[in-house]
Formats: sequence, C-alpha cells, structure tokens
Amino acid sequence: MQTVWLVMLGLMLTGWSVLDGANLGLGMSLRRPGRSERERRLLLTALGPFLLAGEVWLVAGAGLLIGVFPAFEKDLLAACYPIVVALVVSWVLRDAGVWLRSRRPGRRWRRGWERTVAVASGGFAFAWGVLLASVAQGVPLDGGVGLGTLIGPYSLLWGAAMVAVFTLHGAAFTAMRMPREQRGGAVRAARRCGPLAAGLLLAGGVAVPVFGIDLLRPVPAALILVVAVTAAVAGPRLLEHGRDGRAFAVTAVAAAAPLLAVGSAMAPLLTHGTAGPDTLALLARVTLPVVPLLLAAQAWLWWTFRHRVGRGSAVFF
Repeated sequence: MQTVWLVMLGLMLTGWSVLDGANLGLGMSLRRPGRSERERRLLLTALGPFLLAGEVWLVAGAGLLIGVFPAFEKDLLAACYPIVVALVVSWVLRDAGVWLRSRRPGRRWRRGWERTVAVASGGFAFAWGVLLASVAQGVPLDGGVGLGTLIGPYSLLWGAAMVAVFTLHGAAFTAMRMPREQRGGAVRAARRCGPLAAGLLLAGGVAVPVFGIDLLRPVPAALILVVAVTAAVAGPRLLEHGRDGRAFAVTAVAAAAPLLAVGSAMAPLLTHGTAGPDTLALLARVTLPVVPLLLAAQAWLWWTFRHRVGRGSAVFF
C-alpha cells in the first residue's frame, strides 16, 4: 500500500513540475520574448487558462504529503523551513503579478508587476531545486535546520539547474502557444537555455560522489538524469525544426526528471512514519475517486486550449 501512495505522490508532483513548470518558465521570460506590449499581452493570454490548473497539482501533492507521510513532512518542514517560506512567498508574488499586471494602464505599473512575475517565478524554481537537493542529501530526523545543506554548493547547483530547466520548458510552452510568426523569441531562449540546462543537470549528477552524498538508490537516479540531459539537448533542436508539440513533450521530461530522480533515490525516507491504517483508508476513499476526475479535467482543459493564441482567444488576466 505504501508503494501506491508513493506513486500517487509522484504523480501529483510530476504533474506540477510539467504543467506549472511551464508557467514558471514563461513567467521568468515574460520580458524577453515579449519585447512589446502586444507580445507580453499575448504571453499572458497564452498562460491564462493553465495557471490555476497547474497549481492544483502542487496543492494535491502537499495534501498527500501531509496526510500520508506526516513524519517526513514534519522533518522536511523543520529542516527546510526557510526554503518552504521562500516557495510560498514566490508563489504568492508570481500569482499577484499575473493578476494585477493588467489592472491599470500605467507603463510603470505594468513593468513593475512584470518584473515581479519574472523574479518570483525564478525564485520559485530556484527554491524548488534547493528543496530537492536538500532531500537528496538527507532530511535530518531531529528537527534541526541544516543551513549548510540549504546554502551549500550542491543545493545552489540544483537551484540554478531548475531555473534553467524550467526556462527551457517554458520556452517550448511559449513557442507552442504563441502565433507562429511570433515564436522566434521563445526559440532563441530555448537555444540559449538548452545547453545550460543539460550542463547543470549533468553537473548535478557528477557532483553526487564529489560531495560524498549517499543516495539510497543511486542507479535509478543516474539513469533518469541521463534521460533528462538528453531531453534538454533535444528540445531546442525540435523547436528549430518547428516541432513545438514534440519539443514541449521532450522538455517536460527534463522538467520532471529531477523530482523523479530524487524520489527514486530517496523513496525509503518517505515511508518513515507513514500514517496509520485508519487514516490511509479514509484518504483512499476521498482521494482515489478524485484522481480520475482531475486527470479528465486536465485533459479537457488542454484539448480546449490546444490552439495557438490569437484574436479570438479568451483573456483571463
């Protein structure tokens, strides 16, 4: 039964990495591909239908973590409290920027919120990478805050890697959603970020023995990172050939791979202090019927908004 819950948690957080990771990548690049007011307006229109839908997966994953693995959640929060706070603050600021940016016509107002979206999206991605690295290095079970773990070179490396990976994934998402004649900025962004993302992912894997990190299951993690590096290299090439949908699928693999690598390597940590049978039975009755509905709703959303943005597109923000 623990394996089922681990798969469920992995599904939720992988869904967030792929779907909201694309939103974060678009947010980080909001002012680069969008060099004019019209282009930035198109970018926000492209983002609109998927913002809240991507966040649902993180909320669901956090709920499962708290309900099914309360001991690990407690240790993780105690050890990584500053990073969790940074994630929440970045999340709130990113959403506030998207919601408020177009509420007033002033140029200074809009530029300020655009910068807020870009910085908060980057901060969220960086904090996510640091959190994954902290889990890979082992969450203290005594409730202590491992500052050396949080701000060490290995954690900072993974923070930078997630910024590059989500930027690449966001570029593929932007190219897929923007009008064809205005996708050039996204392709150029992917061309720059692809090699950087691949290099940082490779460095993150090589750094494991260098820093003496003792992964519980190193082989699956290494194989997943090899796939991620390959995806980061292939994504920009697909975009250059106009295969935007395939590029998005490939960069989605790179976006999800760090989470899957850490999860596969450190899964035994999660099972420490799993909730009791009665709690798990209650959660199963509530959660299992909801998952197919969530998947169906996401499939309907992506089918409905599968076309590129244009004059007839709905404006959400």
